[in-house]
Amino acid sequence: MTQMRTDKLSFSYASRLVLDEVSVDLRSGEVLVLLGANGAGKTTLLHALSRQLFPTGGAVMVDNQDLANLSRRSIARLIALMPQHENRETPLRVIDVVRMGRTPHCGWWRPHSSEDASVVAESLDAAGMTRLSNRIVTQLSGGEWRRMILARALAQASPILLLDEPTAGLDLKFQFDVLDRVRRMAKQRDLIIVMTLHDLNLASIFGDRLALLSDHRIVAMGEPREVLTPSLIEQVFGVRSTVIDHPIHGTPLVVTLGASSTSKSLEEMNVRERPHE
Repeated sequence: MTQMRTDKLSFSYASRLVLDEVSVDLRSGEVLVLLGANGAGKTTLLHALSRQLFPTGGAVMVDNQDLANLSRRSIARLIALMPQHENRETPLRVIDVVRMGRTPHCGWWRPHSSEDASVVAESLDAAGMTRLSNRIVTQLSGGEWRRMILARALAQASPILLLDEPTAGLDLKFQFDVLDRVRRMAKQRDLIIVMTLHDLNLASIFGDRLALLSDHRIVAMGEPREVLTPSLIEQVFGVRSTVIDHPIHGTPLVVTLGASSTSKSLEEMNVRERPHE
C-alpha cells in the first residue's frame, strides 16, 4: 500500500504565509476532504502535495521518499492532480485530452498500447464521459469539462489522486454521482484521495476523514462527526449552526443559522478572489 505524509509543510507567497508546519498522514483506501474558508490554503496544500508548488519548509514523503528528490515523471506516476482552473481554448477532442493522462507511463511519442486504450476507456466511463469522447472540448459545458479533467486524472492510474473542487459546475445529480464514484474507487483500488470541497454536507457523506484549515494550519482532523461540530464551524467559517443526523445517510447534517455575532467582516478577513486558496 502507498504511504504519504507531510512533515511540517510550510508555504508562503512572497511574504504572505499560507501554510504553517502542516503535518498529516494520508491513508490508502481513504477519502480525505479539505475544508476551510476562502483563502485558508486548501488549493495551495494540494499543489504542494503534488509539487506544483515548492514548499518553503518541511517535506512531502511518499513511501519514505521525499518528492523533492524525484523527477517530474516519477511524481506524475505517483500523483494525479485534477486542478480547479485550466485553459479551455483547445481544439482537441475529449478522448485526446484524457489520453494525455497516460503520458507519465508512455511518454509523448510512443504509440498507445492496448493497455493504455483500456485505461482511457475505463477512465471515461468512470467520469461519465464515454458518449462525449469524440466531442471537441470547446463545445463542452462547464460540468462536462470538469468530468473530462477528472477522467484525465484517472487515466494516470496513480495511487494518489488530488481533486480540487471536483464538483464545481456540476448539477446535483452529477455531484453525487462523481463523489460516489470517487469514494468507490478509493476502496476498490486502495487509492489515497485528497479533495477540496465547499459543501460541508457533501464532505460529511463522502469523506472518510475531514481536515479543517484555518490560520495557516489544520485546526481539526478526524471523522465527520468529530470535525463538524457547531463550535468548530463557527471558529472556521464564522457562522452559527446546528448539527443533526442525516435522515438517510446517518452522517452529520449541518444546518446553518446565520453569521456569528463574533465573526470577522470580509474586510477584516481579507477575503478576495485569488488564483490559489
